[in-house]
Amino acid sequence: MNILKTIEEKLSGEICEATFEGANIVLYTQNENFLKEGGSRIKKIVDEIKKRVELRADQKILQDQEKTDKEIRKIVPEEAEITNLIFDPHRSIVVIEAKKPGLVIGKQGSILDEIKNTTLWTPQVQRSPAIKSQITENIREVLYANNNYRRKFLSSIGKKIYEEWDPSKKEGWIRMVFLGSGRQVGRSCILLQTPTSNVLLDCGVDPSS
Repeated sequence: MNILKTIEEKLSGEICEATFEGANIVLYTQNENFLKEGGSRIKKIVDEIKKRVELRADQKILQDQEKTDKEIRKIVPEEAEITNLIFDPHRSIVVIEAKKPGLVIGKQGSILDEIKNTTLWTPQVQRSPAIKSQITENIREVLYANNNYRRKFLSSIGKKIYEEWDPSKKEGWIRMVFLGSGRQVGRSCILLQTPTSNVLLDCGVDPSS
């Protein structure tokens, strides 16, 4: 079964695109009302397929970036000390960097909800670096300059993950091999294997050598 096709059939007419973002499933809609009020239908699908599903606005209905910048700074308390806003239009995300991220999130995510309902952008919060780092800034510049490539890469990873998805499948196997870190300090290295993949987790340094 095709998990994206299954979701599209359940939300017929409400979403314009369904794609993978790594192991997550992201849906895009051009229906502003569904973006704001479709949470219960998304939750029902999540309960059925047991996978994380996120609903975002399609680029066509996103508010202008300059206007969104002003709206966010008006909604978020000044005490949060926003240092930067990074727009990722290919994924309909705005990254908010602040010295006090908790004040950007608000009680039970209330401020984030207000930002999304007002601007239609999906806000993500990051703590501003305590010490300004040119290396960090360069990494983020490359990361967001190539966000369309990153979106395609994450989609390709998701296709591999869900290639043989079957909601009725109950059995399978996973093998975890400790190549390092077992009874050691450092040298962390774990091989995770499934019938269709081999994933190397970490590749640490042996401090004794």
